[in-house]
Amino acid sequence: MNILTRDEGTGSEYARIFRLLSAAKDEAQKLKLHNLTHLTNMALLQVVIDWDGIDPERELDVNLEKLIGTKTQVAMKDASENLVLLDCH
Repeated sequence: MNILTRDEGTGSEYARIFRLLSAAKDEAQKLKLHNLTHLTNMALLQVVIDWDGIDPERELDVNLEKLIGTKTQVAMKDASENLVLLDCH
């Protein structure tokens, strides 16, 4: 069994986690679960920070909002071919 440490994650693994958290955030917003929406936003930010190996305390000039937008594009581009949407409502 191959266990990856936090520092060994690949871009595709981060993209997958990003997509899952984004889906959870969208559902939380639809259900008006504001605390859960806030928590998923925090988790998305942490995924982006880990994905790029950023230390926000040392890199104060990093535009995290722009970085999140870039990572959203990367994560969703890779998923478009493999994504199947199920509407359970």
